[in-house]
Amino acid sequence: MPDIDIPALLNNTQKITQYPMIDRDPLPWWTDHRVTLLGDAAHPMYPMGANGASQAILDARVLAHHLARQPGPEGLLAYEAERRPITAQVVLTNRQAGPERVLDIAAARVTRSEDRIEDLISSAELEEVAAHYRQVAGFLKKGP
Repeated sequence: MPDIDIPALLNNTQKITQYPMIDRDPLPWWTDHRVTLLGDAAHPMYPMGANGASQAILDARVLAHHLARQPGPEGLLAYEAERRPITAQVVLTNRQAGPERVLDIAAARVTRSEDRIEDLISSAELEEVAAHYRQVAGFLKKGP
């Protein structure tokens, strides 16, 4: 398959539309009496590593746990107290590339088309990036 001539493609395109990825600053609260937020409503974030979906699943698990222990507003507030700080950290970490920081490392080190990622980024570096994100995102925690 031939390479795409990007300059020609851009020059011949009549309308270019940009859809930027956006997030929102962490909210100061999620719960008001008997109503609370979950998932993207509570913590919209850059789509890095499918974390929006995984954080929503973690939200649901923790919400169910707290409501089973304390039905009503107390359970909602306990859920918020546990999840809001974690998801705020995920939102802020994703602004710095989150788990996809590996792409920035590769971009800085790859200089030729013959370069092999395996020669430029060690498995220990890859694991360090992944382990840091697992910790930030709360993926290491067992149970609610």
